[in-house]
Amino acid sequence: MNIYFALIQKEFYQIIRDFSSILIAFILPLIILILYRYGVNLDTVKITLGIKNDDINPKLSTLINSFDHSDYIKTQYFFDKDKMYKKIQNSYLKGAIIFPNDFTKKLIKQNNADVFVITDGSEANLANYVQNYCSEIVKNWLINSSDFKYQTSKDLISADNRFWYNQDINSHLFILPGSLAITMNLIGMLLTALVISREWERGTIESLFATNISRMNFVMGKYIPYFILGMLSLAFNVFLCIKIFQIPFKGNILILFFVGGLYLFCCLGVGLAISSSYKEQFSSSQMALSFGLLPALMLSGLIYPISSMPVIFQYLTMILPPRYFIIFIQSEFMAGTIPKIVIINSIFMSILGILLFLLVYKNINLRLEKCKIQS
Repeated sequence: MNIYFALIQKEFYQIIRDFSSILIAFILPLIILILYRYGVNLDTVKITLGIKNDDINPKLSTLINSFDHSDYIKTQYFFDKDKMYKKIQNSYLKGAIIFPNDFTKKLIKQNNADVFVITDGSEANLANYVQNYCSEIVKNWLINSSDFKYQTSKDLISADNRFWYNQDINSHLFILPGSLAITMNLIGMLLTALVISREWERGTIESLFATNISRMNFVMGKYIPYFILGMLSLAFNVFLCIKIFQIPFKGNILILFFVGGLYLFCCLGVGLAISSSYKEQFSSSQMALSFGLLPALMLSGLIYPISSMPVIFQYLTMILPPRYFIIFIQSEFMAGTIPKIVIINSIFMSILGILLFLLVYKNINLRLEKCKIQS
């Protein structure tokens, strides 16, 4: 136990003297959470829409007012069609709707009339938003209009949508908890990706080889201090989400930290596996960023649903710890503790963590043997 205590104390002294570890554990997550809170928004966008009305019938005024009262549309009115087209080309407008001069006349006589919706097809999602907003506003106007509601066919089935866990469809309620997986993944890897390569660069690892420490002593001496620092960082992140950013939390805080500990165990394993394979801090940090940020961001399911990915990438996500932690932490925040989600994801993360621990143990063993042979 004295050997473990001495190695852990040594690592904490290095953490205190090298302030970058504190910056990674506490300042980096604060920056990431602020970016995700105020910079990333997956909610339905508000578009700037141009409106040109060639129909002078006063009955159409209520429809025009419907566009003004929409929470998702900012309107601009035009009399000159060419000027409106030019604004679309210059991206000042995201779309436009034109009502022909015979719109109401056709609607009364034929029960059918056309409107022209113009969108910028270079942004496919935005073009769909413009089209859907316009069609829904016109449809609702027809249904609620005292003059034209009889000319609309009633739907055979009326759907009443209800959202159980995020009634306001606020993307920040699942983006911020999900971002903790990205943050802890990055922090866990960056904290440990440099520790062994730093020893090589500073020459302090040779002094360890001169002692009688075992491989297990060395590996645990690296895991434990950064696990404690990582758990403090997790507590700091959870505090920011719940108290500062006011994200509702419906789960169990003890279960959150237990599963978070398993996830951090996996992340530290990846970082130490990288650090034990490189002798330069620069190479280790680049590998940690490559493995810690891009796969976690693109393949974890936080932004893009895993079910919509190609099959080969769906299988690839099974070896990524963020996939399991994101599923858990989003349900923990929004829906509460669901035993099946906790158990399944904990098992997968435990298996990954143990495999990574064995890989680190094997790598450290090879390094020690090479050094002993050279001496």
